[in-house]
Amino acid sequence: MTNITPVIGSISWKSNLDELGDEISFNLAYNDDRYFPQDVCNLGDLLIFKNGDYEITRTIIVEENKSGRSPISYVSFDYAFYLNKSTAIYQFNEISADQAIKKICSDFNIPIGNIKSIPAKVNKIFNAKKVSDIIKEILSDSENFTQKKYLMEMRQGKLYIENKSDTKIKGLFNLAKNLTGYDVTHAISNPSKKRSITDMRNTIQIVLDDQIVATEINQALINQYGRLQEVVSISEDEKEKATAIAKEKLNQLGKIFEETSVDLPGDDRFRAGRLLDLYEPVTGITGTYLIKDVNHSISKGIHTMSLGLEAV
Repeated sequence: MTNITPVIGSISWKSNLDELGDEISFNLAYNDDRYFPQDVCNLGDLLIFKNGDYEITRTIIVEENKSGRSPISYVSFDYAFYLNKSTAIYQFNEISADQAIKKICSDFNIPIGNIKSIPAKVNKIFNAKKVSDIIKEILSDSENFTQKKYLMEMRQGKLYIENKSDTKIKGLFNLAKNLTGYDVTHAISNPSKKRSITDMRNTIQIVLDDQIVATEINQALINQYGRLQEVVSISEDEKEKATAIAKEKLNQLGKIFEETSVDLPGDDRFRAGRLLDLYEPVTGITGTYLIKDVNHSISKGIHTMSLGLEAV
């Protein structure tokens, strides 16, 4: 192991709900003097990113950019990189969702930290699909069945899938090492909130072979905004779950959609998929929010983060 902290120039890291895994970008100082360390990092190397004893994440270096005597820039991804960049064929027959995901992880040598029991059965063929998309589809179908939300993320190089309700966090920042930590939400900057009903759907119809097999409506939303309908086609295998699928779809779409963002002092634990409570009375950003994406950066020793949020 080599400690590259002394030659790090800048560093940033991010995560996004649409992409499984974290990305770290960083620059290394470069000098062609013969006493200066050369080729400290190489493609395929493992990078462990820590704050004191706390491991933020670990990644594999996948991209290097050298330009003259300028600092060398690198891009790295956590082990979910192998799931995002690989395609596969799977056929699952009446296997529980958690066992299906464990099978995929075993095939791609992805270490498992904890995958909670998910009783929903998987009875489907996945043909040449991106592996991370297969896992996401299994979880999405399971959420329709269990009426629970799941969080999937990598920690210390291992895959964790847990109930999203268990992942609410409270961030802290310290003005000085000898002072008590402050709640990061007491230092909100650049709050922004946009509301829209363009993607709202207050009526959901489930269709099998051109026949309506289930309907769910939100009459209060219909009375206020008019009827906005979504038709979802299902297969014969999903017929028994038609009502559950309709309810879950209505839960997802039967609401006013918000695009919300804030900047906060940095906290290493803030990652896409986790929950936090906010109170910002000027723009009305108040309540519990899901972190859709987060971008961390450290500049001149100052850690800040920008969050894209969704009300829950």
